[in-house]
Amino acid sequence: MTAAAHASDSLIGDRRARSLTSARARSGRVRILRAVLLVAMVLVGGNALMQTFMSRASGPSEPAFTPAGDAERIINPRFTGRDRGGTPFMITADAAVRRLGGVTPLTDLERPALDYAWIEGLRDSSQALAETGVFDEAGQSLTLRTDVRFATPAGYRFEAPSARISLRDGTVDGDEGVSGAAPWGAVRADAFQVQDGGNRVILTGDVRTRIYPGGTTPDDQETRP
Repeated sequence: MTAAAHASDSLIGDRRARSLTSARARSGRVRILRAVLLVAMVLVGGNALMQTFMSRASGPSEPAFTPAGDAERIINPRFTGRDRGGTPFMITADAAVRRLGGVTPLTDLERPALDYAWIEGLRDSSQALAETGVFDEAGQSLTLRTDVRFATPAGYRFEAPSARISLRDGTVDGDEGVSGAAPWGAVRADAFQVQDGGNRVILTGDVRTRIYPGGTTPDDQETRP
């Protein structure tokens, strides 16, 4: 073999060696990229599963209250609608503050009042039902808190720490106790439901009643059994 031929073979060998090294380097980078992509997919999938689990665990609870600020505070607000039977209602209050960040629109009310066919307030001429309330516009419900007082056309008068009025179904219920007067006497119980336009009252839990024969009108002290 001549010197020129030997040099040519050596050059070809070097080129093959460089090509092989370059190919091996590319294969290594591809394997690394595949591993990184696989890890990223696992992390994204795990995060999605965790978010789904956390949202289910938290449930449809009431969203945390976030002050809306003075700009969103409404003085003398008015909300109107109709129940499933087509009966109109109107909610008013001294003031209202809309909550921010919730899934459903909730509004905090001060001294809420309700103009509805079968329920009215007892507090004064403004017909306020309670000191505070929360109106769920999507669920068409009014949750009342603190010194809740209301009456029905059937002659029932109720006082309770809290109550929930479903304006969609036309019902009232509460599970923190109730006392009041009925056309036939006085009642108290741990929980109550008012249905059928106020004509049906269901009392449960340590129910106590006082009946006045002959329709005698009791004074304020005697209305508490």
